[in-house]
Amino acid sequence: MLDSIKQKLKQINLTKATNYKKAGVLILLLKESEEEEEYQVLFTKRSAKLKTHSGEVSFPGGKWEEIDTDLYATALRESNEEINLKIENVTKLGSLNFLLSRHKIEVNPFVGYLDKFQDFKGNFEIDEIFTVPISFLMNDKNIIYKEFNRKDLKVYIPSWVYNGNRIWGLTAMIAADFLNICFDASINTDLDLIRTYDEY
Repeated sequence: MLDSIKQKLKQINLTKATNYKKAGVLILLLKESEEEEEYQVLFTKRSAKLKTHSGEVSFPGGKWEEIDTDLYATALRESNEEINLKIENVTKLGSLNFLLSRHKIEVNPFVGYLDKFQDFKGNFEIDEIFTVPISFLMNDKNIIYKEFNRKDLKVYIPSWVYNGNRIWGLTAMIAADFLNICFDASINTDLDLIRTYDEY
């Protein structure tokens, strides 16, 4: 399965970078035990005390800093800071095309697999760390579509609610892109429209 994901990610034609500020986020696949057959995806819920994105569900990651050799390094550094991820146990599988956030940040998602399960611990930015089974995200019955209007753009964006946590917005769009490419899901997205739209 991991080899299949790696091959599918290799086939993506990556879009040319923008001039906007950049961020790297990590889509972390894991199994909670060796006996577990199903892959899970890790999400974080940001602290309600933060000024931006408070209480929102997101992938671990953050803005690029000069100490980072590239945006994958950004995603790993931020994941280490936010959830105490032991980055030496992560195998990189590939990357997805970026999406622009509503704050005009170019968000670049990377996919990794956690070779050795660990306990996670959130820093002050994180209220909760949780995982969601791939099968839950793939099940059409669990997907809620929301209409999104921004000036002359009208698209439908998927979202999920898992154990009371709402996965929506940019995080949901990245998750849907990942599932469609790597697991042959058929989640309706208008990502090509969204990627080329920056009139926020």
